[in-house]
Amino acid sequence: MFSYIWFPALISAMGGYLFMSVAPLSTQFMALFGVGYAGMSLFLSGLLWSHSLVQLPAGLILDKLGVYRGFLIAIIIALVSNLLPFLAPENLALATALRFFGGLSSGVLFLAGVKVTAMMAPPEKIAQAQGIQGAAFSLGTMLPFVTLPYLGNEAWRFSYLIPATLSLVVIALSLLLPASVRKNNAGNSNSLANLLNALKFVATSVPIWTLGMFHGLSYGTLNNLGQWLPSILADLHGQSTALGWSLATGAVLLLGTLARAYGSVLLRWYTRSWIINTAVMLIGVCYIVLGLIGNVYVGLAVGIALALFGGSNYGSIFSLTGQTVSPVYVATAAGFMNMIANIANVMLTLILGTVREYTGSFSMALCATGIFALTIWVCGRKIINRFSQTIFS
Repeated sequence: MFSYIWFPALISAMGGYLFMSVAPLSTQFMALFGVGYAGMSLFLSGLLWSHSLVQLPAGLILDKLGVYRGFLIAIIIALVSNLLPFLAPENLALATALRFFGGLSSGVLFLAGVKVTAMMAPPEKIAQAQGIQGAAFSLGTMLPFVTLPYLGNEAWRFSYLIPATLSLVVIALSLLLPASVRKNNAGNSNSLANLLNALKFVATSVPIWTLGMFHGLSYGTLNNLGQWLPSILADLHGQSTALGWSLATGAVLLLGTLARAYGSVLLRWYTRSWIINTAVMLIGVCYIVLGLIGNVYVGLAVGIALALFGGSNYGSIFSLTGQTVSPVYVATAAGFMNMIANIANVMLTLILGTVREYTGSFSMALCATGIFALTIWVCGRKIINRFSQTIFS
């Protein structure tokens, strides 16, 4: 009962923990590998690149093989990729490669949740269920910040062990899924030719590309708050370390989680297009403000605003994306849109870390990100409006 809520939420929370299991311990990992911010951004991006690039093939796999088979493949990859680093824990190349495989897992797991929601949720509950799934992912990204920093000088070991343990728990609980989900196969309608036709459609859809860029700036903002907000606040404060801002960052991500969960409530008063456009516009403004201010507490307040705006349009973006194709191919459409979003996200991560390394400040990169967000908003807002009016008119 309510499998369309608890299962997507469960695997999303696990994927979120895997996503942020390194960020709270950035100083420990930099010391372990003997690298600086640029090297750390490379390590962080290993998972992000694969999570980005697997979105499209993951959607095709789930639509072709069935959701439960795809889930099992992904969860086993997650388990292995979090145990093998112990073979050579100081080897940056091995750790980065296995983070890459972890991203393959998280990408498939996320879309498995989207697929289950599309399969089982009543039409009037889809936006709410998608918001809950997104909130669960954000909750997962928050949990490392309130657990790992307090596990000692070798807490980096738990950044691998905890996701591995969660993988085993998720496998066990998945047996509670209805037989209709566990035995789900693609069926004749999901022939390769039909999948390729669906792929051709979504790959040439201007609204999906636009939604992907908007999602990249929204979801990407939540992700980069987790990756870099502790370091940004430490720089603004001048007398503290990134580790000291872990709890505050966890609170910021919690607010982003709540924004995802309750963002669909805004649909009572506003349209999906208004929510999406307004959130991205305000994200751009907040990035510029964060890049220009010099007070740590104002910076924390702006970080909170970014989390709220970044989370508020999640359900609206995915519900619009789901309207572009039939429910049979929703994972393909969501995967393509999410691939675009994740590529934007990983570029933000690399740019912020690299610019900080070579300029000694996040200011320039934050301002450039804000200008980029506003440019995307200006170019895409009319496309979103027209598409929304076509779907819901």
